[in-house]
Amino acid sequence: MRSSTARRATARRALVTLGAAVLIVPLVANSAYSAPSGTRSAIAGSSPTWAHSARVVGSPSASTRISFNVALPLRDAAGAAAVSAAVSDPKSSQYGHYLTASAFNARYAPTAASISKVESYLKSTGIKVTGVGAGNRWVSASATVSQVNSAFGTTLRNYSYKGKTLRASAGNLSIPRSMVGLISGFSGISQSIVTHAGLTGGKQVNAAGTPAAEGSATPSDAAPPAAACSAYWDEFEQTLPKAYGKTSFPTRPLSPWLTAERNAYGIQSAVSHGDNGRGVTVAIIDAYASPTALSDVNDWATQYGEPTMKAGQYTETTFGPFDDDDICGGEPGWNTEESLDIDSVHGMAPGANIHYVGAQNCDEGLDDAMNYVVQNHVANIVSNSWGNLGEDGLGDEVAIEHSIFVQAAAEGIGFYFSTGDDADNVELGGLASPEPDYPSTDPDVTAVGGTTLAVNKNGSYKFETSWGPDLDRVNFATSPSSYNLPLPGDLLVDTGGGVLTSDGGAGGGVSALFTEPSYQKLAVPSKLAKLNGKTAMRVVPDVALDADPETGLIIEYAGNLYQYGGTSLSTPLMAGLQAVASQNRRFPIGFANPLLYTVNLLGGIRDIKPPSSPIGMASTSGKTLFTLGMDSSLTMTKGYDDSTGLGSPNGALFLLGEALLP
Repeated sequence: MRSSTARRATARRALVTLGAAVLIVPLVANSAYSAPSGTRSAIAGSSPTWAHSARVVGSPSASTRISFNVALPLRDAAGAAAVSAAVSDPKSSQYGHYLTASAFNARYAPTAASISKVESYLKSTGIKVTGVGAGNRWVSASATVSQVNSAFGTTLRNYSYKGKTLRASAGNLSIPRSMVGLISGFSGISQSIVTHAGLTGGKQVNAAGTPAAEGSATPSDAAPPAAACSAYWDEFEQTLPKAYGKTSFPTRPLSPWLTAERNAYGIQSAVSHGDNGRGVTVAIIDAYASPTALSDVNDWATQYGEPTMKAGQYTETTFGPFDDDDICGGEPGWNTEESLDIDSVHGMAPGANIHYVGAQNCDEGLDDAMNYVVQNHVANIVSNSWGNLGEDGLGDEVAIEHSIFVQAAAEGIGFYFSTGDDADNVELGGLASPEPDYPSTDPDVTAVGGTTLAVNKNGSYKFETSWGPDLDRVNFATSPSSYNLPLPGDLLVDTGGGVLTSDGGAGGGVSALFTEPSYQKLAVPSKLAKLNGKTAMRVVPDVALDADPETGLIIEYAGNLYQYGGTSLSTPLMAGLQAVASQNRRFPIGFANPLLYTVNLLGGIRDIKPPSSPIGMASTSGKTLFTLGMDSSLTMTKGYDDSTGLGSPNGALFLLGEALLP
């Protein structure tokens, strides 16, 4: 997921209030501005709050040229939000009466006159205008550091933050009072650390699905012989020191074929009978683009008995030339993410079309890519395995992206976002207190969390727990061997020599930005929604699917096979499943949450409950005990919870509910 540690800080946050029918979105309207001071007005949130405490390590050269976007607010943002809510609600008479992009823009997009005024101001300061975002969402520009400092009354500095050197504004950018109401924010002036959802796992495997290497502890004569991976839960066991009254535990159930996922979530029969997503297009958005994406998915499909992509079934749009490689973590990681997303969607919905959209970079480039999908209605389902680390310090970036999601919902486009692989973001993400990730917390997207999935011998569903195992390494220096930590261990453990490892954990939690949307009021316990104060807030995830790398998916990238998990897996699995559900509907699902929370009442979503006793799983090497369902401070409970949401899709009941409603 897009991990924007550069945007993490401790700032006062504006609330976004969502009513049952009318949405009031201050961040998208003019309340992003502070009170005017003199002849200029500062734009709140345009300086990342982490910059106020991070160490200054210099200043960018005054002649360094920066590319950035200057965003404009929607006209009548509350009216736009109200329309988006109505067309997405099965209880509304307007359900499914979606707007076209042109109709939405005619009512709500910034006007050509507003664009002209912003362009004129930028040019008057010496800034070069390089384009206009589709739908008049922003003006793209290029300027030197000196020009940015002068035009927006700020000072750009270089900061040392989270192991990176990042450029950021030392204070909020300001604009002339005459421009208030015309400019809502900036993207690209201050840099962010943005990555995909982590691609948790990454074990290289051979064609048979056997790990090339497993376990990181130093081999010992006291270690048991290696056991085999299980094709299903408890096919094979491994010996470990006594825990929970046992000395033998199931080995990890490796599931290299998508039929296991389709069987477990109850859609294999539908796919076998032709309900395979045919005629539905799923867009996948990541940064960059793998040159081997199509050949990889076809080779992968051939190896595992899946249909290859037919001519025209896979298409691409890319926004090169690609840049910001150092900040984004490099193209190879994003290209592997792309393969995981494509394989997962194609495996769940072999008949669906896939349109890959490769952003120029992992910051404002992703905004460009999302806006492209919405303005051109590229697909009705959009899978996004990226996100910011937490919500805090994002400032006007939230306003920019939220307005895109509002338009998407109005058009009948559903955005699905991973909740992240760092659990509550404290132990793994390094944040001071539990915090969920944006954009998954946006009330106009579907937040997809993660589970550990176990299947029976025939491939049917056995159980799920929340994904976030506590690990306990075996100490073979003692006699008899013992665990390094008191049971159940910890989410993050030392493998020796100070090297820390974790299997990750599904993100979730209570938003500090968005109040509780109407579709959550009957499902989310009031105590949870008000966990951080008197006001009920948005809670994530909405649904959850398999994300555990120990039970994850084998994919192919650049001719090699790897096993991956994480919410990078669960999100495209959900997108593919929704493609299958969409095939027989009268109109697209669109923004899915109001429908999902209704389908849940009909039994279409399976509640993921805590087990009656701890569930242990062994590494094949016999060096690690995994205690399942220990997702940091996030809690798996009966009913809705902040680790698995409503639960996971329940096969035929899920498909039937989505096909028949309203």
